[in-house]
Amino acid sequence: MASLLGGLVNRAPAAVAGEPPIPYTSRSARWSLPWGMSREREQQLAAPGANGTLFGIQERIGGAVAKATWHLYRKAKSGKDEDRVEVTSHPALDLWRKPNKFFNENRFKRAVQQHKDLVGEGWIVVRRMGGLPIDMWHVRPDRMTPVPDPDTFLAGYIYTAPDGEQVPLDVDDVIPLLQPHPLDPYRGMGAVQAILADLDSARYSAEWNRSFFLNSAEPGGIIQVDKRLSDPEFDELRDRWNEQHKGVSKAHRVAILEQGQWIDRKISQKDMQFVELRTATRDQILEAFGFPKSMLGVVEDANKANSEEGNTMFAEWLTVPRLDDWRDALNHQLLPMYGDVGEGYEFDYDSPVPEDLAAEDARLTARSTAAKTFIDAGFTGESVQDALELPDGLVWEKPEPQPAPGTAPVPAVPGAPQPPAPADPPTVTEPPANRLQLNIHMEGDGQQLADDLAAALGTRRVRNAPPLGTPPEGWPEIDRDTVDAIDLTPVQSAWERALTALLETWQSSVVGAWVDQLLEQIRAVLRGDGGALASLTVDTSDAASRLAHAMAELGETAAGHAVTEAAAQDVTLSPVWPTAADLAAAARETAAFEGQRYALTAGREAARVRAPGVPDDDVVEHVRAQLTELSDAGARQALGAALTDAQNQARQQTLRHGPVGALYASEQMDSNTCGPCREVHGRWIATTDDLTAVFKLYPTGGYIDCKGRWRCRGTIVGVWRPKTTDGGA
Repeated sequence: MASLLGGLVNRAPAAVAGEPPIPYTSRSARWSLPWGMSREREQQLAAPGANGTLFGIQERIGGAVAKATWHLYRKAKSGKDEDRVEVTSHPALDLWRKPNKFFNENRFKRAVQQHKDLVGEGWIVVRRMGGLPIDMWHVRPDRMTPVPDPDTFLAGYIYTAPDGEQVPLDVDDVIPLLQPHPLDPYRGMGAVQAILADLDSARYSAEWNRSFFLNSAEPGGIIQVDKRLSDPEFDELRDRWNEQHKGVSKAHRVAILEQGQWIDRKISQKDMQFVELRTATRDQILEAFGFPKSMLGVVEDANKANSEEGNTMFAEWLTVPRLDDWRDALNHQLLPMYGDVGEGYEFDYDSPVPEDLAAEDARLTARSTAAKTFIDAGFTGESVQDALELPDGLVWEKPEPQPAPGTAPVPAVPGAPQPPAPADPPTVTEPPANRLQLNIHMEGDGQQLADDLAAALGTRRVRNAPPLGTPPEGWPEIDRDTVDAIDLTPVQSAWERALTALLETWQSSVVGAWVDQLLEQIRAVLRGDGGALASLTVDTSDAASRLAHAMAELGETAAGHAVTEAAAQDVTLSPVWPTAADLAAAARETAAFEGQRYALTAGREAARVRAPGVPDDDVVEHVRAQLTELSDAGARQALGAALTDAQNQARQQTLRHGPVGALYASEQMDSNTCGPCREVHGRWIATTDDLTAVFKLYPTGGYIDCKGRWRCRGTIVGVWRPKTTDGGA
């Protein structure tokens, strides 16, 4: 054994990166192909033309693969898909969408996938100019011949043209999509190769069946005579028999023989069991491809449940693996052809697997039950909604505060002096680590369980975690505690006061005017004076103006907060804030959305209660009551988001007007945090001299990936290096 191994090592060539340590082909026959014949592959390619089941399978698979939606992304340093940035302009993307001037993306993918499913091989030849790909062409597998090499594994390829011309191709000019062959590392194996005998059986049975109808619609028999017939007598017997009995239209006539005896050799179609044979062949083809029967329209044992399951299986087990093969070919063979232009990019596709609505309904039911359990235990509704990923359409309204035990609310007396409004809560210099309290009493390990539940719901900050971003050179890495030490309590308090004041004005002035406008339009529709309940509108100009001024006032305050935060680090900033004119467009948009919400509600309610015999005044009063009682939760969310936008704009602009500092994400103002916000909290975002990344992550308010969407209170904070000289930071 030692001598055998030693001989193998001694004759192996010097190791070269990328080359195999052992030969995969004979050194004495390096230009020959040891396995497979092109004639057999040609037979496999032609197989769908003789079998409807096979044609249907490869047609549906090819169509599903070609239908997939593809994207090109710039890779993220984190390696996470959600951090990638989609690229819409790139030469590789253009080539993928139009491989050559004769084939578009759909037709090209179908052609290559058809070859791969039938033969196990899909070959793409890339034509290049100046080293860069300019077009791609698919070629038949039976015309492609890999050229093995015992030293480098593969020397190249030979393409045999229809006229016999052999065209050599470099390894880098060909992209193969291969279904691995267990005996041949250079070729592929398709399902058709495994079922050729079954396909031949189906073809022969079809030909026999065809001949059955061409030959009197009866199996053969023998006419036996007791003497040797002369040639004229034989010809006369044959011609008379054909004239009277040959053909389907003459089947089952009574045969009259002047001489001879008919001997039946009847084998009926029932005896041949053609139905069973064709069904068995069909099932063998389906089995080879792993193809769901219902996808071919076979409904003998199908119902809605297993049909839907078949669609899911088709996507998961047939479409996705093929798309993965395409993705690997694009990312590891096509993109590297572009050199530096293709580096750092990757193709990916949208999953074709349909959503399991029944499973999602079951999960939603389970989450809803868990939500009630947690809320009953004392968790806030908003935190439970985020932690359990309940639908964003759900709106949590905080319950009214209840009087302390042993006390009763004091009824209001007309004309009597009212107690003073409660003062603002005292300033908290550092937010608590856990804002959520469990209102349950436990013994022993109960407190640990409570802590675990709170952490599981995502309400506890991760302390002393490593930095999530990479600061520029020369900047010290900080942990989340450093970010949390920057007190944003004044920022949150200012936002809450501004939102409270704006909501009071909004409900009394803006909404009141909208209700009057909508009721007047409803009266006109009911009178038949024109208009439609689906076309109600309100004037939002006054609402937009009020909102823009509120945003500008909060922005001015927010700029002052940023200056104060920098001063605590011995850094001087110049406050910059957006004006009402700068914020007018965003204010108009928010006001328009809110106005549409009220108009839609009014129209729907009027249409719901309007009926013959119902007085118009009753319809109007019903709508008035509904609009008046409409919760301010939607307005609170929309207006709060607009104020957050103004606040963040002012902070961003102020933080950049001073010495260069580092900007970090902070989510400490949220009453609870979702997964993406927990992940971005404490992460380095950018330096103050380039806010490009900031604008992408905080374009119109809070963090762009927050699951709470408009409710997010995420922002950025500045961190400066300690001064080392009198003139710089």
